[in-house]
Amino acid sequence: LDQALGGVVGTAVSGKKTMGTKERKNTEAGKIFDKASVNFFSNRQALRRATTIFVDSAEDFCDAIAKEATPDLNVFERLWRYVVQTNADMLYGEGENAGSIVCNTIDSINKEGLFSPQVKQAGDDLRKVLIDRYFDRKANPDKYKGEDTMFEEFYRLSEGRADDDMLQGFQQFMLTLQLAANGNQLVTIRWLMSHVYEDPALLAGVRAEVEAKLATKGDGATVRSLELEDLLDLRLTNACITEAVRLHSDIPSKLTLRQAEVEMEFQGFKIPRGATIFLYADAVHKDEKYFPKAASFCPHRYTEPQEAKRMEFDREITVFGHGRKRCTGEMHARAQISALLASFALRFDMDLKTDEPGNRIPEDHDGPFVFDTANSVCLVNLRPRAPEVAGRVSEPAMSAAVASYLGQRSDVAPEGAPKEAQSGCPFAMFHGD
Repeated sequence: LDQALGGVVGTAVSGKKTMGTKERKNTEAGKIFDKASVNFFSNRQALRRATTIFVDSAEDFCDAIAKEATPDLNVFERLWRYVVQTNADMLYGEGENAGSIVCNTIDSINKEGLFSPQVKQAGDDLRKVLIDRYFDRKANPDKYKGEDTMFEEFYRLSEGRADDDMLQGFQQFMLTLQLAANGNQLVTIRWLMSHVYEDPALLAGVRAEVEAKLATKGDGATVRSLELEDLLDLRLTNACITEAVRLHSDIPSKLTLRQAEVEMEFQGFKIPRGATIFLYADAVHKDEKYFPKAASFCPHRYTEPQEAKRMEFDREITVFGHGRKRCTGEMHARAQISALLASFALRFDMDLKTDEPGNRIPEDHDGPFVFDTANSVCLVNLRPRAPEVAGRVSEPAMSAAVASYLGQRSDVAPEGAPKEAQSGCPFAMFHGD
């Protein structure tokens, strides 16, 4: 659905029909677009370069919002531009790129409508930037050497011979890709940060984990010091990402479509070749059989590495899809979101605000085509992290952070808790029920 939305926007912006996935795969230009995407997202060097963008952008964003924030500011209202711009830097290249134009495109859609003159003008501006940058690469190849962006990968595969139609197709492809990524990331970030800031013990655990990682980087280390492997090694933080998507998954996790390549039989059902098959992962992700206390946010379900691998192998957890078509941008998303959460957690306190009784987080939608529940959770009253908290970590939080490193799980309730408060879900201390 995200790709379909991106395709509609691509058509509105460019004034030309956007190719569907099957149609794209049957054209020479489409094959180049797809190969550029695969090559880029599988390039570890490009991911490390992107990680530098992620940590620097996260810290720069926190620097800016610390100066601008008012008590009633909903932090999420500012975050969308950060996500769009950061992804644009990664895909198009830093400096003079298309990020601001993509932001203006989205803003114009919200304010003026999808097929407004403003959106068309934004499309013309974007096309000019892409064409100018494409031919600048051709005239000054050394200027872009080692850039490791999606744009550079496309230029290399097209051998500098792209015509107007191919460049317009690339513009549409990049918009489709970016809108799909932005939509998923923004929903995940909103739920993730809301859950973490709702629970003081969990927030303290995330802080303790990041601080422990920074301690290994030497004196004076900050979030800017973290590298790709450091971010991916934040087990509790990454488990929070997994749990946020399990509870509040957007496409592709809610409705994963596949096509049968051969005739097959499954549990007595005959499936003809070419049939469309779909995995409705939400049915499993909310099943008490596989996830005790399934409605509770409990990231410690995944902090034991071997158990987390088993859950993925058995298709119990498929938050980034599965198989050959598993999300190729998973590591990018994890690195980007981990950097952002680390920056916020170390620097700020915030208050959760919802429309629910008791200010609790609302139950999410139970269907693949409803996306607006996330808009009802807000984080307000952003302020510097309280000094008395900065140097002291609660015992449950420290236990959580240590357990995330050791890969341990526990079904034991905190000492002193009544027996009826014990939960079948690991680390019941974080449920708050």
